[in-house]
Amino acid sequence: MTCQPVKKDDALFLNSYSQLKEWLVDPPSEYRSAPLWDWNDRISREGIAFQLQEFKKAGIGGVFVHPRPGLITEYLSEDWHQLFDFAVQKGEELGLLVWIYDENSYPSGFAGGHVPAEMPDSYLHGTGLSVEVQEVFNAADTDSFEVILKQTDVGFEDITDHFQIDIGEKGKYYLFKRTYPQTSYWYGGRTYVDLLYKGVTKKFMDITMEGYEKYNKGDFGVTVPGIFTDEPNLESAMGPGTVLRWTPDLWETFLARWGYDLKVHLPSLLYEVGDWKRIRHDYYELILEMFLDRWAKPWSKYCEKNGLAWTGHYWEHGWPEPTHGFDEAALYIWHQMPGIDMLGNELIGDGQGGQFGNTRAVRELLSAANQAGWKRTLSETYGGGGWEMDFRNFKRLVDWQGVLGVNFVNQHLSYYTLKGVRKFDYPPSFSYHEPWWNNYKKMGDYIGRISMAMSAGEQINKILVLQPNTTAWMYFSRVKSNPAIQRIRRDFKHFIYQLEREQIEYDLGSENVLKTLGNVENGQLVVGYRAYETVVIPDHMENLDRATFDLLNDFLAEGGEVLSFCPKISRVDGMESEEVRQLQQNFPEHWIMVNDLHDPAIEARLYTDDFSVNELSAEGELYHQRRILEDGQLLLLVNSDQYSRAFARIIASGKSVVKLDLENGDIHSVSNTIVEGKLSFDVQLEPVGSALYFMSDQVEEDPALVVGGHSWTEVSGRDDIQVTAESDNVLVLNYLDLYTSNGEIKDTYFMDALIALFNENGIEFGNPWQHKIQYKTEYIDLDTSFTDSSGFEVEYYFHVAEGTDLSALFNAKAVVERPELWTVCMNDSLIEKEDGEYWIDIDYPVYKIGQFMKHGRNTITLKAERMSIYAEIMPVYILGDFIVHPKNKGFEITNGSLGTLGSWKDAGYPFYSGKISYSQKYVIEKGNATFKVKLT
Repeated sequence: MTCQPVKKDDALFLNSYSQLKEWLVDPPSEYRSAPLWDWNDRISREGIAFQLQEFKKAGIGGVFVHPRPGLITEYLSEDWHQLFDFAVQKGEELGLLVWIYDENSYPSGFAGGHVPAEMPDSYLHGTGLSVEVQEVFNAADTDSFEVILKQTDVGFEDITDHFQIDIGEKGKYYLFKRTYPQTSYWYGGRTYVDLLYKGVTKKFMDITMEGYEKYNKGDFGVTVPGIFTDEPNLESAMGPGTVLRWTPDLWETFLARWGYDLKVHLPSLLYEVGDWKRIRHDYYELILEMFLDRWAKPWSKYCEKNGLAWTGHYWEHGWPEPTHGFDEAALYIWHQMPGIDMLGNELIGDGQGGQFGNTRAVRELLSAANQAGWKRTLSETYGGGGWEMDFRNFKRLVDWQGVLGVNFVNQHLSYYTLKGVRKFDYPPSFSYHEPWWNNYKKMGDYIGRISMAMSAGEQINKILVLQPNTTAWMYFSRVKSNPAIQRIRRDFKHFIYQLEREQIEYDLGSENVLKTLGNVENGQLVVGYRAYETVVIPDHMENLDRATFDLLNDFLAEGGEVLSFCPKISRVDGMESEEVRQLQQNFPEHWIMVNDLHDPAIEARLYTDDFSVNELSAEGELYHQRRILEDGQLLLLVNSDQYSRAFARIIASGKSVVKLDLENGDIHSVSNTIVEGKLSFDVQLEPVGSALYFMSDQVEEDPALVVGGHSWTEVSGRDDIQVTAESDNVLVLNYLDLYTSNGEIKDTYFMDALIALFNENGIEFGNPWQHKIQYKTEYIDLDTSFTDSSGFEVEYYFHVAEGTDLSALFNAKAVVERPELWTVCMNDSLIEKEDGEYWIDIDYPVYKIGQFMKHGRNTITLKAERMSIYAEIMPVYILGDFIVHPKNKGFEITNGSLGTLGSWKDAGYPFYSGKISYSQKYVIEKGNATFKVKLT
């Protein structure tokens, strides 16, 4: 069996130490991170220019222009494309890359509502089937059923065309009715679409890309490197009650693929009746093939033709359930830059995590890229990790996914604005809004270096571990769960985690990828751009696809070896078969049954002769990745443990070794010995530590080497540590009184008041900028619908403690969003925003209020003459030199300062998110000493 591999990309490619060394201090933009730039407001050229300059200063290499809830500018309009073109021009000036994001929010496919609006066939036919089981056949509403089955002694009979004769009869009847996607404000008040329906992908591509081709086709592959697709899937189109995914040509396509009628076997997809394992295998195999043919391949071909890299990600977290992760690798090989989604801030151990900690998902990504010949792999990273994420966690998560296979970091998100509810959209934000932003270049440079290093050369593995995807399909049902699928998930993820902890080098193998790219040459199983000497079959793998079986037969016949952890593989293409048992008997010397990774009989087969990582301690959580360059090897070591050090001894072929400092680009000599002709050196990694080494085929005599090995002496401070807040303290006012023509709502949370205000003014779906996207200009057009009697007032209140020195509060300020919508009063005195001043966000103006403050209750009142579609009631922020104390209800402010090493919250700074300085004096003897600060 031979297949042509997916075309190898022409991306910037490093393959030598000399190239890497040249760029190590200042990596090119191509290797630096590129966040999802959240266009969530009315976009302006001034805002674009300002924020792109900020990204450049922060060591970021580009952006993905990502429309998202809150977007006011009409998506895909001429205005949109002119603004995108302006961003491209500014990006070119600054040396930044500007990527296309293919949807208004996600999942990709509906073009912000344009596809269902312009192509009703994309959803009107229905997208799924529900099931009703009757024991007395009821003829009611039979015309709405797609399939009616009667259970017989030998299976199921399709009585759809002659159901009348069974009316009132007893038995077991299965009635399958079409289901339809629901409209949702997330889809612009329309529906998601059927990506399996012929023509839908083309319509989506035409609508989405027309304007980009008009304005920026000349930038494709240059300043505009490619397109990000986000979570396209087959689930979102399914309506309530759906138990099976369906599309109009499913029956005929299934018959052509498998040679039998699926309709009379539909119950087997839900219940364990008939040959249910085979039916499920065949069904999900076909659904995958249809998704590849009708979604992935058209996009891949378009991007290849236009010099673009297709990137993005799917729903890999739900593996192995076919509703989410039924075979992402099969999709990845059609992406010029495949990607994954790694969100949050919790790295779950043992490989069981859905996001961080999901070792299997990252290894699947890199394996598919290795096999397809793609050099770059992307991860959408950090989303939902929270405003409190710090540099230590930024680094830890980048290191973990970098050592496992990611070499392009796509931060989620960088907010264009924090106005309204936008500030709550899965923070953090990689933007000027963050207090650490002016320090982020250190992290930006670090990410660029590690990504560049993990893009250099190639990772070459000789072991292929098959994934049990097709087996898991056989156990999946939406109406009757089977614990087998959970065992497969748990045990295989643990197995992959074990391989990593044992420092075994391997790739994962998708059976679909093997079918597409696989053949056997010279005793090796060749999968695209990789060739394997050993194939590992994991436990629970009951099925092999026919193409996989044929490849293994040829592989064994040419002397290849199979290590099987599975006692019995009883099916081929879902059908019961003795073929695998016979194959095992035909090659007893090459088909080796294994119970444990530590079996001495297989140890030599799991490791290479020219390289080993020998952990010297059970502490830490050590990972490695080795990449082969034309003049040596790169080795990245990462300790993901937050509390313990990791120790290891490296033995590798080579004549010299240096350490490449990922924090500053320096190159250090490394103490090593030669043992039996190989390099040997020891490594110690601190918690959340990492180290990059180059093991050269030559003796490196580089005058630029910075020799490491300082001897450090701890110096004690002379006095107490001084703690100082570097900006004003903050009090958040998020409870208020709302007054409208219909009455008042007292002491209510701001979000409840916001929804009530929109509802009262006829916007029944609440805030249009929250978890909703605007189709064309439908939301902003509502701004003309409000009456002259729709005005309202919002009153916020806070307390100043009795005895507080009011003069110390004279410089206090208030931050009020959307000043154009209302007048602002402090204790009944009209106040105006300060020109040229803002807090955190350019759209957060400040008002001086200190002169109006008084002891006891203080109020800030917003008065709007008329309702506005932009009138999002938000918290008001009080800034000043004070401390905050909780009361039985709310908070009060009084005089005081931070001045403590303890909790900011307990010291009166519970809402503070700015910078704090910690300083101490030391006596240092004169000399040429080097100093460093270590935080404990």
